[in-house]
Amino acid sequence: MSLIVWRISHKKHINSVFKAEASSCSRGRWNSKGTSLIYTSATLSLATLETLVSMEIENFGNIFVSIGVKIPDNFPIKQVDENLLPHNWRDTSPPAVLASIGDKWLTAKTTAVLKVPSAIIPQEYNYLINPLHPDFERISIYQPQSFTLDRNLKSIEKKLLTESYTVVLNK
Repeated sequence: MSLIVWRISHKKHINSVFKAEASSCSRGRWNSKGTSLIYTSATLSLATLETLVSMEIENFGNIFVSIGVKIPDNFPIKQVDENLLPHNWRDTSPPAVLASIGDKWLTAKTTAVLKVPSAIIPQEYNYLINPLHPDFERISIYQPQSFTLDRNLKSIEKKLLTESYTVVLNK
């Protein structure tokens, strides 16, 4: 069965989000600035969280779109083993070794897709796509769909910032 992964993008970037030039403009957890890498997530909800960590919920508004990306059956995907990552790989300022891993994978061109654990929810995965790989043309990009968030998320954010919570774990 084909794999569908997701990307959230600002509406003004929908024509360039999957272009190599646009994806090389900034550094990410898994790539250095100047290297082309497209970040997608296994689920739309994870793509949302990955987008929200870099912005305020109140700024989300009606200016974003969700874009599904279809990775064909039997498409080779390399996976990063979380057990081989440094203990601080999830830090807000990630260690440079992560970008080195991504850059080496991009240069080697062994696959067009790299599966990596999410720093937000490490039990879930992001799929990094190399737009310069020859197999990139086999990946289908769906039409962007308007994307908004429930306004209740804004009230949850305020509660989390103003109230303290106690979590009790069952042993």
